[in-house]
Amino acid sequence: MKSLSHRTFGRAIAFALAMTLLLTCLSSAYATTAEPITIKFWNSFTGADGDQLVELVDRFNQTNTDGIKVEMDISANFADQLTSALAAGTGPALVLMSNAMRYQYDGYLQDVSDIFTQTGMDKSDFIQSYLDYCMDGSAMYLVPFQIVGYYLFWNKDLFTAAGLDPDVAPTTWDEYAEFAAKLTDATKNVYGSGLCYNYPYQLAHVIQRFGDLSVTAADGKWQANFAGNEGYEKFLVTFKKMIDDGVNPVEADTDPMMMAGQIGMTVSGPWITGGLDTADIKYGISLLPEGEAGDMNSVEVLGFGVPTVATDAEKAAAYRFIQWWNSEDANGTSPALEWATNNGFPAYTYSVQAMDSYQSSEKLRITSSADPSAPTDFFVDSRFPDTGIMLFDVLAPLVQRIVFDNTDVATALTDAQTIADGVVARYNQ
Repeated sequence: MKSLSHRTFGRAIAFALAMTLLLTCLSSAYATTAEPITIKFWNSFTGADGDQLVELVDRFNQTNTDGIKVEMDISANFADQLTSALAAGTGPALVLMSNAMRYQYDGYLQDVSDIFTQTGMDKSDFIQSYLDYCMDGSAMYLVPFQIVGYYLFWNKDLFTAAGLDPDVAPTTWDEYAEFAAKLTDATKNVYGSGLCYNYPYQLAHVIQRFGDLSVTAADGKWQANFAGNEGYEKFLVTFKKMIDDGVNPVEADTDPMMMAGQIGMTVSGPWITGGLDTADIKYGISLLPEGEAGDMNSVEVLGFGVPTVATDAEKAAAYRFIQWWNSEDANGTSPALEWATNNGFPAYTYSVQAMDSYQSSEKLRITSSADPSAPTDFFVDSRFPDTGIMLFDVLAPLVQRIVFDNTDVATALTDAQTIADGVVARYNQ
């Protein structure tokens, strides 16, 4: 019996070792690559952030021990280039894109929801609302890379000159209009407000705080929400009055005016801080005031995607790169942390937000202070397939008609509804 027991035990150990080896081999296709492999990585980061991305990709290529080389192609024509390649059955194994863009590539992006089990990345560390943004049902098509929100920036010196507390931002949009009037000084070519008629992304972040989303779902159908939207009407009336009163300039781009010290307050993203710092502008930053539509954390989520043209081995290599991007090194830093601290965009994981170097940045503490459980949809329901057309073909003309043609606001909203109805009808087939 003693001999039989040892034999049985030995077989059990052998079986367990074999199963462990099998599972290791199965998962190794994602954790590492058995043979050297080169994957293509396409994106559109052509600015200074692109230079940082190049440095980080080079670092991965130099330090990874999995035989992976990432060949990156950064192009201002990324969208057209990707569309042509995928239609021809070719293209990269890894891309960076906005969630709003992914609907253009419906059927061309792989479900990457298994990345957490295949790499060991902690799914619970990712802020759920940002993951939800990248999902369709149980399928996930992007892994969060960057969270793009818009914030209120103000010139502290101009606040002081206007008798306002330089450390206190307006907390409501009514206060915003009041502050803007006080900040305006025509003798010095200073405008209190820097909202831009030609900047639909900026305007969308503001107008939705007055009247919520422009496209929502009802009874399984998309519906547009322009005509009779009292919140939208209030914003447009306020905006037009600020322009007529000389409180807000009629400029196609107000960011340079903000950097020149001619704007008291504006709504923009973290990218404006570089210009403000270079111009030595003393500025404050806060979350956008809440409006009639209630609390929200409207953002655009950019993420890593794996096109369907990628082979299993290429997908495994792409997963390894994404895992590296989100992993701490011996010094307690990670590419994700470096990206956030260098570029000012709020992180999408709790662990990065908790880092000392992250928390030491006042800018990041503020941009990360929004309630992550608040609705994150930007201008339209995040599942609606075409944010861009609502921004550029509906919102932009709506605002410009009011600013330049003096069209009655209610009439302009009714006309915008007609155009928007035509847009949503395409997706209600």
